[in-house]
Amino acid sequence: MPQRPALFPYPPPGVLRQALPLWAFGLEGPWLARHLTAGLVVAAKDTPRLAGLADALAAWNFERSPLDAAFAASALPPARRIGAGARPRALCAALAKAIRPPQGTREARDWPRLRDGTDTEAGAAFLARGMDDAVHGLFWRGKAFDFALARGLPKLARRVADALAADPVLAPVGARLAVEAAFAWDGPQAGLAALSACDRELFPRFYALALAHGLAEIGRTDDATTVLADLWRAENWHPGLTLRLHTLLFPPAPADLDAMPGRAFVFLYTWNRAGLLARTLASLAMSRLGPARVVVLDNGGTDDTEAVCRAAAGRFPPGRFAAIRLPVNIGAPAARNWLAATARLEPEDRVAYLDDDVSLPAGWLENLVGALRDDPQADVAGARVVAAAPRAAAAVQAADVRLLPPDAANTVRPLVNYGPGPDFGLNAARRPCPSVSGCCHLLRGSALGGGAPFDIRFSPSQFDDLARDLHGFLAGRRAVYAGDLAVAHHQHAGPGQASTLAAVGQLCGARTKLDGLFAAPDMSVAAARDAETAWAELEAKWREVRQALGDTACRVLSRAGSGAD
Repeated sequence: MPQRPALFPYPPPGVLRQALPLWAFGLEGPWLARHLTAGLVVAAKDTPRLAGLADALAAWNFERSPLDAAFAASALPPARRIGAGARPRALCAALAKAIRPPQGTREARDWPRLRDGTDTEAGAAFLARGMDDAVHGLFWRGKAFDFALARGLPKLARRVADALAADPVLAPVGARLAVEAAFAWDGPQAGLAALSACDRELFPRFYALALAHGLAEIGRTDDATTVLADLWRAENWHPGLTLRLHTLLFPPAPADLDAMPGRAFVFLYTWNRAGLLARTLASLAMSRLGPARVVVLDNGGTDDTEAVCRAAAGRFPPGRFAAIRLPVNIGAPAARNWLAATARLEPEDRVAYLDDDVSLPAGWLENLVGALRDDPQADVAGARVVAAAPRAAAAVQAADVRLLPPDAANTVRPLVNYGPGPDFGLNAARRPCPSVSGCCHLLRGSALGGGAPFDIRFSPSQFDDLARDLHGFLAGRRAVYAGDLAVAHHQHAGPGQASTLAAVGQLCGARTKLDGLFAAPDMSVAAARDAETAWAELEAKWREVRQALGDTACRVLSRAGSGAD
C-alpha cells in the first residue's frame, strides 16, 4: 500500500460536501468518476488541502481503468508527486504516450452508435478491426475490453489481455486485465489465482481491492476485512471503501422470520419462461422462508408453466405455496397489483416480489426483513443484482437508485453508480436511498395499499417499481439498499436486452411516461434530499470505521495471502 506520513492523511468526507455534492454517491459508474475527478481538480485550486486527494483519486482511476486514455494521462504527474517508484511512473508514461484517441475520424464518429446499439456482433467486429490499427490500436483495445465486459464477450476480453501480455512494456497491464476477466467469467477462486501474477507495485490499490473481494467471496471474511482495513487506512478518502468496510466491521443481523409481526408473502409473476421459473422456484424452496407463503401468478402463459408450478408445490410446506393462472397476459404492473389484492394485505405484512429468473442465497429473506426492521423510515428494501446470464460478466446489474437533479431532457434522472466490470465489492454495502431494483425487493404491506400501487400505464413492463418508490420518496418515505445481499439474475440487461426496434420503442415510451409523472421542481427537491441522506450516512459511517480501527499500525497484505488456500 502507498505509505503516508500520517495515519489519516486526507480530510474527512464533509470537507467535500459543498464542492462535490455527488461524492457521497460513490466513485463507480461510467460517468461519475470522471465528473468527480474534474470537480476535485477545480476544488483543489481553491482548497489546497484537497490537492493530495486529487492525486489519490487520479491514481485510483488509473488502476481501475489502465487503458483509459484520460486516466492514464492524468496519472503521471500525481505519480511523481506522491512518491511512486520508477516503474509505476514509467508505466503511466508509456500508456499516456501509446493510447492515442482518434480525433475526427469516421471510426470515432461511428463508435458511440455501435457501443450503445443493440447489435453486439457488429460492435465486436468493429473493435476487432480497430485493435489492429498501427496508431490507435491500444485505444481501441481499451474500448474492446470495456465492451466485452458490458456485453458478455469473454473471448474478446482475453484477446485484449493476451495481446498486452505479449508486449514487453505493457505486459503488466495484460496481467492486470486478466485478473478482471477471471473474476468476471471464472469466479473468485480463478480471480485469486490470476491475482498472483498481478504486479502489486504497479497496481497496489486494485490488488488490495480484488484480494479483499475474492477472500470475502470464498468465505474468508476476517481476512477480507483485514485487507480492506489496510487499504482504507491508506485510502480513507474513498466513499465506497468506507461503506463496504463498515458493512464488514458491523455486519447487519438477519431477522427472525418466525418472530416478525404480520404475515410474509413471496410473489412471482411469469409469462412463458417455464425453464427459468423452475430454477427460480428450486432456489426459493432451498432458502429460509420461515412462515412466508409463496404465490406464483401465471400471466396467461402457453408453455409448461402450469406443470412447473404443480411440481414445485411439493417442495414447500403444506399451505405455503399457491399458483394463480390467468387466461391472458395482463402485464407486470397489473400482475403485481393482482397478487397484492389477492393477499388482502395488512399494514404489518411483508411482501417480497421476485423476478422469475433469479437464484437466491439461503438467507435472502432474513436479510431484507432485517433491513426494513433496522430502518423504520424505509418502505422497501432491495438487493444488489448481479449478472448471471450465459457468458455475462459477473457485474452489478442494479444497485441503489440515486437521483440527479432534472435537466432539459428528463425530470427523473437515475444515476448509474456501478460499472460494466466484475463486482469488486464496492456496491456490497447497506444504505438508504430513493429506490431499489424490482428484481428482488421487499415491501411493507402499508406501502401497497390504495388499490393499485403499481402504475398500469407502464404495461407490459418497465419502471412501475421505480415510479412506486419515487412516489413514496416524495411523500417522505424511502428505500434501503441491502447491497450485502447478492441475487443472481439469469437474463441479460442493458443495451443488448432490447434487440428489436419494437423493444427499443417500448423502452423509450416508458421513459417518456416516467418523466411525465413527476414535476421537475419535485424531483429537484428529491435529488437534494437524496444527497443529504447519502452524506449523513457516509459521514456517520466514516467516523464509526475510524473509531473501530483506532490508531493501530497498518497490517501488511501478505498476512491474508493472495491465494485461495
